[in-house]
Amino acid sequence: MEKVIDCPVCYDTDRCFEDVQENYSSFLCFKCGFMSDSRYEIGGLQLMDNLKKSPRLVQELQFEDKDRNIVWFPAVINMGEKGIIFPDVPDEKKTDQASFDARTENYVWKYAAVVDVPQEDQSKYDNHTRRLDVENAKEFSKYEFMEACKEMGITRDISG
Repeated sequence: MEKVIDCPVCYDTDRCFEDVQENYSSFLCFKCGFMSDSRYEIGGLQLMDNLKKSPRLVQELQFEDKDRNIVWFPAVINMGEKGIIFPDVPDEKKTDQASFDARTENYVWKYAAVVDVPQEDQSKYDNHTRRLDVENAKEFSKYEFMEACKEMGITRDISG
């Protein structure tokens, strides 16, 4: 069962969802892009295992939800042929060479599409015919996660 909840990270009241399963609940906010799972209990073993495998940015941005006793993280949405949405620090050129720690405050969302690799370049990519175009990823501000999802084609506008 899915229900709308108030996001503990960005306080949005209509774009954050809880999906209740038999043994756990998962959470995703389409405004800030943070996600969680009721199994990610603060200080829990499953949380610690997840953190060990997570990139530094994800670790730095974790948010403790004291009301639910869980930790939220920025989501990574990998939809295979549609591409990937991931959090990133702003380009250093746009932030006056700011340190990593300073740039995490203004993290961004990036959407990298899957593109065809021209025949003549396939040897550069282990002979793959398609690849993620991370170099030309489209950038969205930290509260434009829904727009990144629309760009990927996994959501649609149902208003009006």
